[in-house]
Amino acid sequence: MGIAMVAAAIIIGKSFVYFGLFLAFSIIMTLVWKKIPRPWISLVSVSAATPIAIAKQQFSCNLIFALWFTIFNMKYLSKLPRWIYVLTSMALCGIAISSVSWMGTDIVKGIMRQGAYALNFVLGPFIFLPIIYCRMEKSKDVTANLWGLLYCLIVPTTLILLAAKLFGSVSNSYEASLHFGSQSEGYLQYKLVKVLVSFQRTEIGFVLAALICAAFAITVSKVRTKYRLLAGACLVANIYFLLVTVSFGSIVACICGLSAILFAQLRIVNVGKLFMSIAAGVCLLILTYSFSPQSVKGYMEKRIEFRAKQGERQDRFIMWGRGVDYILEHPEGIGFTLSLPDGSVVHNDYLAYTVSYSFMGGLAYISLVAGLLISFFKMRKRMSIDPCAFATYLAGFGVIVAATVNSMTDHMTANRWYFNLIWSVIWYSYFCSRAAQAGSVKVEMRNKTVFAEKSPCH
Repeated sequence: MGIAMVAAAIIIGKSFVYFGLFLAFSIIMTLVWKKIPRPWISLVSVSAATPIAIAKQQFSCNLIFALWFTIFNMKYLSKLPRWIYVLTSMALCGIAISSVSWMGTDIVKGIMRQGAYALNFVLGPFIFLPIIYCRMEKSKDVTANLWGLLYCLIVPTTLILLAAKLFGSVSNSYEASLHFGSQSEGYLQYKLVKVLVSFQRTEIGFVLAALICAAFAITVSKVRTKYRLLAGACLVANIYFLLVTVSFGSIVACICGLSAILFAQLRIVNVGKLFMSIAAGVCLLILTYSFSPQSVKGYMEKRIEFRAKQGERQDRFIMWGRGVDYILEHPEGIGFTLSLPDGSVVHNDYLAYTVSYSFMGGLAYISLVAGLLISFFKMRKRMSIDPCAFATYLAGFGVIVAATVNSMTDHMTANRWYFNLIWSVIWYSYFCSRAAQAGSVKVEMRNKTVFAEKSPCH
């Protein structure tokens, strides 16, 4: 059903027909499955791979599911970790403070526009995605949890990216050619039937780093061979895409995420096997580059040469300095934006949230990322050593590390689909990992009746 929904989005495209069908479908399935967690969560996870947003104001599909679920099950608003409420309150205060700047003369338009941004980029990672996945904290079927991560989040997104690259047509040839002429791989957008899939390096780099970390975590874990092979195929595809785009910030973030995964693995594997994993990863990288088309290699060389020559002029520190100066001059915030009023791009999510939603909103987002990073780090010693459980944990740990680093140099919010997918992987892995911590394996009978439906893995 989830794949059919994604396929319909690609075939029908952004139209009132699809919007109407999706809204009706999302309401019906939420009502039917609201008391059956795993099928509903799996469906919603696949919907995170839908490459279009709903309605004129651009709401991500899985957040619409979360909205209906919240309306029909208000009690779950009280079941999230307590620290989430504090950070959400801070973020909402930041939005309210910034309204002084963005409200303007057309109040209705301002509220609709900024409300859409707030739903996607504030309420999404702070409230709605945790509400979607919080019930996974009671799921002790670690094999099914890993199955959901791989088949409902990693594979669908990778398939869409692969289909766009293989079968899509370039929709911005002229604009891309203004950069490196015929070798402009990192500036392309592909039209796949009736949807656009961005391969612009500043947008796709984030999600590729996340997918590589999540797929690598499964590939190097002692799970079933079929899972490792499928994850390995996704790993190769996404490594190739990252090499194609040559996003330096995302490459560095990816390396940090992979390093975190290898570090966490020290708990269950010896140093020798760890070095074997590193060697295998390096060989995979070399092979992927070796078999890349000459156009890709040429673009990579030009990108490296460009960065070497223009690095000083393009220095992120200059951009960050401008952002800090503007924050000090306008601490109230100006509403969601990726750039300053003078057109300067900040290239830093933490500064961007502060510019958008004041010091209060910026602190809330920084605290959210830092809080999850610390939580995953602390879970390491308490995690069950079951291979499936540990693989899911490693995926979440690697992705949050990559997102933390990458947000320092670019904007995860530049693409709603990629932003939403990354946070879906993080929150899914977070709650599954809380369920799989050592000492919490005993399942109450009442939870068994809810989550014990037969897993597709068995």
